[in-house]
Amino acid sequence: MAKPMRPMGWLVLPCRVVLGGLFVLAGVMKMQDLQAFAEAIDAFKIIPERAEFLIPFAAFAMPWIEVFAGAFLVLGLWSRASALVISAMLVAFIAMIASVLIRIEMGQPLSVTCTCFGKLEWPCPPKLGMCQIWRDVVMLVMGAVVLKWAPGPLAIDRESTK
Repeated sequence: MAKPMRPMGWLVLPCRVVLGGLFVLAGVMKMQDLQAFAEAIDAFKIIPERAEFLIPFAAFAMPWIEVFAGAFLVLGLWSRASALVISAMLVAFIAMIASVLIRIEMGQPLSVTCTCFGKLEWPCPPKLGMCQIWRDVVMLVMGAVVLKWAPGPLAIDRESTK
């Protein structure tokens, strides 16, 4: 017999579906122009010049990780693991964006546009700013909800434990 649904479990479903759907969308949009995504990664100037060979690998791997983790989250398959992967990516994204904004504030001439959702930038403008950090923080909160109360209703994880 399955455990009864906790009241907070119902908060997990919209968080799983929205967060997972956004990551599937982001991954698919990046896959449509991997070269532009690789150039965006390079513009952050986080990868040292001697390791620039990692940029094409990151540009190829990251969208696939986003698509699979997002799809698993929507389905409720390995919900906590998927939310953990997505949350770790969001923490890294926040740190990288903050790094760029701090370096710009210190006078470093960086011209970085966000390609988080490929050519579709919502709700933030393409120019990197605090909007992207706040958007990622909101998504990180959704990831924390899933980590805490997963799998929630209508999840494959939940059905497989009956």
